[in-house]
Amino acid sequence: MRRLIAALPLVVSTVSWAQESRDFLAPSPCVTGTQLASHTLPDKYQQGIFTLYYTTVGDDALSDTTRQSSHTPPLRILDIARQLQAAQQFYVKDLQLRTPLSQPIFQRAKQISVFILDLKGNGRAFDKVAHETFADGQSTPCGLKIMLSNRLDPTNNPTPAHELFHLYQYGYALFKQRWYLEGMAKWMETVFKPQEPVSIAMSAPVDCAAWYSQSYNGAIFWQGFANHYSAIPVTLGPITYSNQQPVFRKTVFSGGAMAAPLLTALSQQSTRLTQQYQRPMREWSEKQQHQPQDNETICRVVNQLLSTASK
Repeated sequence: MRRLIAALPLVVSTVSWAQESRDFLAPSPCVTGTQLASHTLPDKYQQGIFTLYYTTVGDDALSDTTRQSSHTPPLRILDIARQLQAAQQFYVKDLQLRTPLSQPIFQRAKQISVFILDLKGNGRAFDKVAHETFADGQSTPCGLKIMLSNRLDPTNNPTPAHELFHLYQYGYALFKQRWYLEGMAKWMETVFKPQEPVSIAMSAPVDCAAWYSQSYNGAIFWQGFANHYSAIPVTLGPITYSNQQPVFRKTVFSGGAMAAPLLTALSQQSTRLTQQYQRPMREWSEKQQHQPQDNETICRVVNQLLSTASK
């Protein structure tokens, strides 16, 4: 009897910890978005988990509205959807990554909403689950959000795949340091571009500090790290745009086996930090997600994996 009583606190403690861990990873609420309130995007095209919202008139009009027939969406929309679908399948099937919509934090998202607008840049991705209402009163289901420029030509620009990968990063971890976010997403573009990637020689322990101020150039760092991992073949077969150009410009992604263990390790670090600060992932502010000390957290993960991969 004494032995049984002594064991009880351990059982309670374990159950309590499991419940606490689930609370820290509880899904984000579906908020009311305001960024589309001055836009009207009456046309939409759905392909898999993606719903593309666009217009052919006004300031947000597609720069190219060429159609195969009057009954089909513009070729530009079909090509954006084709790149997104191909990237999604590649990330999940070949790289073995967990799709954003299956991540606990994004459980309330029903789709990935892609808004094609008059943007200054090529694209943006957001980590809040939201439903948007347009100027004409039409609204969207709760979803994750990507914005793309109405001038973007996906047949020579991998921005859709780049922005989609940001949603993967947001689903795995709370870190928003640009050398990691933009650098790794730029590295992920490699398989969609004909150019060979640039990298650096890397061995453990690596000093990451010089990269903390970088953004897209961080791709050089991540390719150097990836060189310690095996290449991943593209198994989806030939997929082409409307102009017959291939979506994938390489048949093998050099060092692609690095993506899954890195994101998994960063996810574990995010869980640890939410428990340390007693702050669920859904409650981290933009400032808190950008805190400088997390650069060192990311670097420690890199060195731990690098030590293992180099053996």
